[in-house]
Amino acid sequence: MKRILTLALFMLCASTHAAPIDVVRAQFDAYYTTATADREAPRMAGALRDLESVTRQISGPDWLRSDGSWTDIRYDEVPAGGWGPWDHSRRLIVMAKAYRTPGQGLYGDPTLLADINAALAYTKRFYGATIYPAGNWWFWTIGIPIDLGPTLLLMQGYADQSVIDELVFAMQVRIGPSPTSRGIIGPVPTGENLVWSSFTHLCLALLKNDTTMLDAVSDAMTGVARPTSGEGIKPDRSFHQHGAQLYTGGYGGSFANDVARYALITRGTPYAMAPASLDSFADYLADGIAWTLYGNFFDVSVIGREVARPTTSGFNGIAALLQASAIDSSRRGEIRSAAAKMLETWGALPSELAGLAAQVETGEIAPAWPDGHRHYFSSDYTVHRRPDWFASVKMFSTRTKSGEDTNDENILGSRQSDGRFYLVLDGNEYFGRDVWPALDWTRLPGTTVEQKAGTASAIYGYGKRSFAGGTGDGRNGVSAMELAPLDSILTARKSWFFFDDAIVFLTNGITAPGGNRVETIVNQWPLMNDASQLTRRDDWAVLEDVGYWIPSSDDLHVSRETRTGTWASLGGSSDTTPRTRQFVTLWLDHGTSPMNAAAEYLIVPRVTPAQMAAWVESRPISIVINNDTASAARDNRTGALGIAFWRAGSVEGVQSTAPAVVYMTGDARTMRVTAADPNAATTGTFQLTIPGPWTTKDVAFTKALHSTTLTIPRNSGQTTTIELQRASTRRRAVR
Repeated sequence: MKRILTLALFMLCASTHAAPIDVVRAQFDAYYTTATADREAPRMAGALRDLESVTRQISGPDWLRSDGSWTDIRYDEVPAGGWGPWDHSRRLIVMAKAYRTPGQGLYGDPTLLADINAALAYTKRFYGATIYPAGNWWFWTIGIPIDLGPTLLLMQGYADQSVIDELVFAMQVRIGPSPTSRGIIGPVPTGENLVWSSFTHLCLALLKNDTTMLDAVSDAMTGVARPTSGEGIKPDRSFHQHGAQLYTGGYGGSFANDVARYALITRGTPYAMAPASLDSFADYLADGIAWTLYGNFFDVSVIGREVARPTTSGFNGIAALLQASAIDSSRRGEIRSAAAKMLETWGALPSELAGLAAQVETGEIAPAWPDGHRHYFSSDYTVHRRPDWFASVKMFSTRTKSGEDTNDENILGSRQSDGRFYLVLDGNEYFGRDVWPALDWTRLPGTTVEQKAGTASAIYGYGKRSFAGGTGDGRNGVSAMELAPLDSILTARKSWFFFDDAIVFLTNGITAPGGNRVETIVNQWPLMNDASQLTRRDDWAVLEDVGYWIPSSDDLHVSRETRTGTWASLGGSSDTTPRTRQFVTLWLDHGTSPMNAAAEYLIVPRVTPAQMAAWVESRPISIVINNDTASAARDNRTGALGIAFWRAGSVEGVQSTAPAVVYMTGDARTMRVTAADPNAATTGTFQLTIPGPWTTKDVAFTKALHSTTLTIPRNSGQTTTIELQRASTRRRAVR
């Protein structure tokens, strides 16, 4: 017998008389069937049409056989980087949603129910409890269960209960009794793997009415949403998975989506995450996820090997923001604002998100991305944002990994952490246009690179130098690294100075005695319009609203090239269809076997040629120094000064007793100094001396007549911010 309508059940179980596990079950059901959504809202109406259309396609006789198998799936495959039968369970969840979701033509459809019963019965043939789980562990303990679990919950009381019971047992055998356990095969789950495990155990607990298991799920989710020294959310709100590897938009995006869904499903029950964990998760969304999204995509620097996937997008980001927009938190306004901004360019959404999107779009929060500057000290990664452009730099050190090629994905990406610079104006310059297959992976923007056989490869690992760090005041800042690429004898010192409307790139000490040519790649730009032309003058150029200024005597080389490649060439995909794109590459040539060469240039986004000419004429930014002691640049309009001290030294009266990154703003009466240790020592201090007598409450200091020495904690590379007030010079004081 059919159960009562979803909404009525939701209202019943949400009452104070329902057991907490029944409230969770009802909220789970309401989430997937969009029980409270306005079905007349345009996004929701479109989502329901899409749900019906896709379900009719995948359940049609041309695809779905009468025995419940699909014609295009090879069920004899052994799981490796992929597994055909995973599509079986992914299609089943779509069919179950269509059967249970009111407002579209397949709701309660008896033919669809028969198809679901057949497909569930066939699932036993490749996922039954007696089948040995050969191959990649992930599909057995996470991939299949993460779709099968919700399907079984949605169809409980509708589909053949004996089949459901058998598949519940098969899930239990595969995933084990606890979300933190190893399961039948595979490693002990951490980070996003732990969240996936928690979700499969949430489903299993609801299917078995097991409150003890649900308690364990709640405990696991409460713990995983807090910063960790291992895999997961880092103290700087970036995300690591597979070791010390930046994955905020890859595993970390999926993590954000899944944790937000759990928070919605368990809200108001004893199984919800602890308040401190929810606050921590909201911080991760506001300071990590939202900061690395722009347009419809994550920054390429935070998606790891997923750059090799044609389907990569910012979906997990918008899903997380939308779901978290419905959860009370101290960051809810910022989260809703970012969600509203992303919805301005996002297209169709699945039904469970479309209703949430309609609520955000009709709300009173103004759409806006984050705006400003952040350095992620746990991940050697910097983001610089303005309302109409996005830039980032990805570095690595002895503390972080350069990347990975797991499952043979990302086999050309070895240079992605060598100071790769990512700049987009609209957000879709690289993604969604089949650019990555045609890219020259030996000439990534911002890198200083030794050109030799195997320059672009799958060689990854921890860095060889500890110097990689950054600092800033939230609006602007400075980052720097000692470059020593893996599988290369090249060494160099690279620094970046981020100001209001421009970024300064300073590199020195470029040395590579191996007989190979070395280049600094100013940009490799995929043309948005193949007819676009470079406007060039003596020391500057503009292409598609991006300006380039070479204030030194270095010659800016420019090439225009049509390149062709395939997704298969990047690994992880079988798509061998040629993809062709036109690029303009700008670079500085350091010749063969350079010794202590240098590179200096500026990039000014969002300018026309006329604006760039006026900008260069006004000389708004000065390069102060660029040598083996320090690199520094100043914004002449504001007086802001950024310094990368490569070793103890002095720049214009600012002295450091150790390598440091420093950013200073202010006037004769007040000053703000931000500083960090790029070697990221966990203990100890260094001293920074600045001209003039100052006082502060933020750090210990020694004040002299004409200078003040500040004691800066090293603190694992975190920024120390010091607010200073001009002191009287009538007498000397020591504190």
